[in-house]
Amino acid sequence: MDIIKLLPDAVANQIAAGEVVQRPASVVKELLENAVDSGATDIQLIVKDAGRTLIQVIDNGKGMSFNDARLCFERHATSKLRTADDLFHITTKGFRGEAMASIAAIAHVELKTKPAESETGTLVLIEGAEVRAHEVIATPDGTSVAVKNLFFNVPARRNFLKSDNVEMTHIEEEFHRVALIHHNLNFTLYHNGKLLLKLESTNLRQRIIAIFGQHFKEKLFPVEQETDFMKISGYIAKPENAKKKKSEQYMFINHRYVRHNLLNYAVETAYSELIPQGYRPAYFISIEIDPAAIDVNVSPTKVEVKLQDEKLMFGFLNAAVRKSLGTMSLTPQFDFDAEGALVPPDKPAQHEVVPPSLGINRNYNPFDSVPAHPRHSGMGTFSGGGFRDRTTSPGWEDFLKGIQTERVETPNVTQLETAMPEEAPSPETQSQVPEQFEYFVTGGRYVFCRLQDRAFVIDVVHANERIMYERYMEALVNTPVRVQQSLFPITITLTPAQADLADSLRGDFLKLGYDLEKMDNTHFAVNGTPNDEGEEGDVQTIIEKALDAFKSNQFLYKADVRRNMAISMARQRRSRYKPPTTFEEVRALLQQLFACDSPAITPSNKNVFHIIGPDELQHYFE
Repeated sequence: MDIIKLLPDAVANQIAAGEVVQRPASVVKELLENAVDSGATDIQLIVKDAGRTLIQVIDNGKGMSFNDARLCFERHATSKLRTADDLFHITTKGFRGEAMASIAAIAHVELKTKPAESETGTLVLIEGAEVRAHEVIATPDGTSVAVKNLFFNVPARRNFLKSDNVEMTHIEEEFHRVALIHHNLNFTLYHNGKLLLKLESTNLRQRIIAIFGQHFKEKLFPVEQETDFMKISGYIAKPENAKKKKSEQYMFINHRYVRHNLLNYAVETAYSELIPQGYRPAYFISIEIDPAAIDVNVSPTKVEVKLQDEKLMFGFLNAAVRKSLGTMSLTPQFDFDAEGALVPPDKPAQHEVVPPSLGINRNYNPFDSVPAHPRHSGMGTFSGGGFRDRTTSPGWEDFLKGIQTERVETPNVTQLETAMPEEAPSPETQSQVPEQFEYFVTGGRYVFCRLQDRAFVIDVVHANERIMYERYMEALVNTPVRVQQSLFPITITLTPAQADLADSLRGDFLKLGYDLEKMDNTHFAVNGTPNDEGEEGDVQTIIEKALDAFKSNQFLYKADVRRNMAISMARQRRSRYKPPTTFEEVRALLQQLFACDSPAITPSNKNVFHIIGPDELQHYFE
């Protein structure tokens, strides 16, 4: 009995749709790329309910004929391939002929199109791969594709969609990818009837600034390299603007956005000695190579690609980025052309120039007197704010007498256990940091100190995160932070998704001391900041990174917005924290830490301090 059967077209189309259309952003990508391939100079993207209700792309491209408008919804129907050899010389975005068929299989699609040379246009209505209408209509030149009720016949897939904020973030990302590399075209983005972005034809640098904000103006440095094999162009950001997220990394090959781990590694290794470990540089790089040297027919989404000579491209790209980094002013330099720079003083009037004389005291004994400015070596004992001064030095006889050969008693393990128990400080003494204690700081963030006869190692960065978190929770729940009103408000620029999130969190930002006023879809005026803002006046970065962290934590803390807000702001302030340099600063930090409800652990469940116990010490010497 035969058991193998051909799948019905509707089922086959839904399977193909599962590969091509994973979420509303997938539809946006396919429709925008088709609009670019049509030769359009003006492209509009209209979205409702983050793509669930409507995704519409309108372009002024060359349009389609009556028959082509219907045929474009058939599987493997394309105008961009004729032979198998064409697969190895791809110069367009779409070429598989699967996108429109896949979209039509899981949505209601309305296509209106008209070539410039034709007097009438065409309307095609399709619902779940079934053609409802195919007729002649009056419509402007170009093409309009409206995708409505996405996944209406695949409820399981629709249930897997995330919140509107998340889905809209993915849509914006696809919009940015197409708009960045095609900066010579006009793009417009609407969401729920609001204009989010209007991008005029310009160069790549201005397009980056238009999308990501004016604060990018000072961050960008050009990358230019051309060889017989490839041409590299674009921009990289300064090392100090690196982030822990890869949100601003864009690589294009032959005007197509791609993800390629080796090429990404080529850029990041160029920054390896300039940014902290775990941070990612921002870049916007376009590579042009022979289409025969790249295979874009690897995945249905055409994002992953294979390269013919990866090692050669790695070397060229890495060298180009290093060259660009070398042109940046990463270290202070003298300006020899500046007025008054390095000008020797004039010879004093009526003064005879006398050569210096050198005298030698052959009877000098360094132990007979005390130096005016003694230098400390090793670790001393702190009293108040610094080391106790060693103001006396023995003479030769006292020095020789100081050398003793007596045996020094070494405490055994039992004595160590008594001196340094491993339990945390008792609650009644947690907030009582002594007036004097021994300590030293190493690595710029670790404090070794002796408290209550125990040896502590404290991560000051994690300690600051715990302190700031509890302050922010107190501000959000009980006592808001006082706002220092600004005489001249600061304007910050956010992405549309960030702006929507910031608008919804304005009340919480105000409790934390940041008075935000929405100006338009992407701009906010900061009318006030916390009193203790001090030198941390880069409000753009503070708000931007806090919003990014809030979005990342939404899955974990979706039921507790205040906790998410406090953690996000604490992490942001933690990254800007300067380690203590004086005894007073160390003592103040420890007092604030041990006054916290949970001083031993950060809000993200990382240890704040560690007590070095005898077992651990014994382990190192075995």
